Amino acid sequence: MNAGNPPDLPPDPRTLSWYDRAGLLSSRAAATDVLARRSMALRNLLWAGLATAVVAGGWLVAWAGLGWYLGLDDPQGADLLVVVLLMAVSFLAAAVAAAVFVRVVKRGSAAQRLLEAWTRLDRLAPARSLPPGNVQQPLASTWDLMRSGQPWKNTVPLDGRRYLVFLSGKSLMWMMAPVAPLMMGVVLVLVALTGDLDQEDGGFCLQIGVVGGGSAFAALGLWGVGKGLRHYAWALREARARVSEEKSWPSAPSRW
Repeated sequence: MNAGNPPDLPPDPRTLSWYDRAGLLSSRAAATDVLARRSMALRNLLWAGLATAVVAGGWLVAWAGLGWYLGLDDPQGADLLVVVLLMAVSFLAAAVAAAVFVRVVKRGSAAQRLLEAWTRLDRLAPARSLPPGNVQQPLASTWDLMRSGQPWKNTVPLDGRRYLVFLSGKSLMWMMAPVAPLMMGVVLVLVALTGDLDQEDGGFCLQIGVVGGGSAFAALGLWGVGKGLRHYAWALREARARVSEEKSWPSAPSRW
């Protein structure tokens, strides 16, 4: 297992070896089943959204509290204590939420990276040089079926088209749902930068708070859209590679 991969995810396939292709395909099917769900789990988007809301809220509350204190005509010692405590709690909550967001991002990236590695495993030369073993029909790729002598027309589109499943609603949801926080973040930043805030009464603190909160939501949106686009591009690339390979096989049975 590579350093940095969560322990509950399948290991990097480059660290493993198999005696035959049947064992490799069985391990690959089990790994991709887990990784496909972990990589695009919608709960990760929900956790990231909640963490971003806490980060933005904590940042905004902290700076708004400071702006309130600076705008007081006759601040007292108790007022200063309240502001210090408010800022400390707010920044602490924002830091914890930021750590949760980073953890979600790292786990999702690790799952996607492993998913790509496991998915292309059966097309690598070392995997195709293994003895066939007892390859079960649900696990067999087009290459395995052609290797056993079945005609091309009986194998297409068993392999390549099945990878279009990865272009399902989850991938589209990851590309579409984050557009809302992205647009909201951009609007908040623009309003804060172009708005007419009273700089003498702590308005600049509120401006910093709104810009920071808007930037957090914009970062969430960019991450979500980027993740969805990466998954979509990978799945489409994988499907095209397999469809292209299928079409290169002769229409008559192979002789092995």
